[in-house]
Amino acid sequence: MLMTNFLQKRKSVRNFKNDTVPRDALENIKLLMNEIKTEESGISFSLYENGKIVAEGLKGKAGYAGVMIEAPHYIALDIDNKKPLNLLIGGYCLEKLNTKIVDLDIDTCWITVDNVDVNTKKSIFGEKGTGIDYLIAFGYGEKKKLFDPEVTSSRLSVEEIVFAEKIGQPISIETLENYGVFDVFSSVRYAPSHKNFQPWRFVLKGTKVEAYMVKSDEDNRSLIDMGVILFYMEEMLKTIGINKKWTIDLKDAGNYYYIGSFTL
Repeated sequence: MLMTNFLQKRKSVRNFKNDTVPRDALENIKLLMNEIKTEESGISFSLYENGKIVAEGLKGKAGYAGVMIEAPHYIALDIDNKKPLNLLIGGYCLEKLNTKIVDLDIDTCWITVDNVDVNTKKSIFGEKGTGIDYLIAFGYGEKKKLFDPEVTSSRLSVEEIVFAEKIGQPISIETLENYGVFDVFSSVRYAPSHKNFQPWRFVLKGTKVEAYMVKSDEDNRSLIDMGVILFYMEEMLKTIGINKKWTIDLKDAGNYYYIGSFTL
C-alpha cells in the first residue's frame, strides 16, 4: 500500500464488531510490539486482549464526545517520564505499530486517556499503568450505513505548512516538484492531529528539510502528533527512493520548537 494513499484514506473506526481478532494475528501483533519496543527506548506497549474490561472501565471517561470506543482488543502506550523526546518517540512508535496493524487488514482507532484519573487507570491497567495516556482500539469495523456522510476535517494548504529558508517565507510549488517532494507534503497534510491543530511546519533549505512544531497550551499532545508525522514522512519518502531517518535535535525556536532535520 502506498503511504500517500494510506494517509488520504486513513479513517479511524469508531464502531467495532464483537468479533475477536484470530489468535495468529494477535501473536503477530505481539511480535510487532516487541520489535518496535526494542528499536526505541523510553516507551513500552501492553496488549489487553479482553477489551470488555477496558471499555467498561473507561465508559464516560474516554472516547469521542464522552462515548467510549468499544473494541475487542486494545494496545496501551506507556511513555517514560513524559519527557519531550519520549513523547515524540511515543507518537512515532504508536503510529508505526498502528500502520502495521492496518496492513493486516485490521481496523483501528486511537484513544487518548491522558485526562483519566489515576485510580481508574490503576483499576484497569494495574499499579504500573498510571502512565498510560494513549490506546489503540482494534478489531473489525462495522460496515458503514448506506448514505452515511463522510466526516472530514479541513487541512492547511501546502503553502501554509512548507516554507523556503525560514518559516513565513513562501516556497514555490515548482521548487517542491523539482526536489520530488510536492506529493509528499501534499499528502502529509492528511495526518491526524489533536483537535485538528496541525502543529507541523517545514522549512526547505536546499536538500535539507527542517521540522518545527507550533507552540500551544497542549505541547505534550502536539509532540505526539509530530512523532506521527515524522513517521509518515519517512515512509512516504521511501516510496520515492529516499530511505533515511530524521536527525532529532529538540530546541526552542521562539513561537516554535525546532524538532529536527532530514536530508533528501
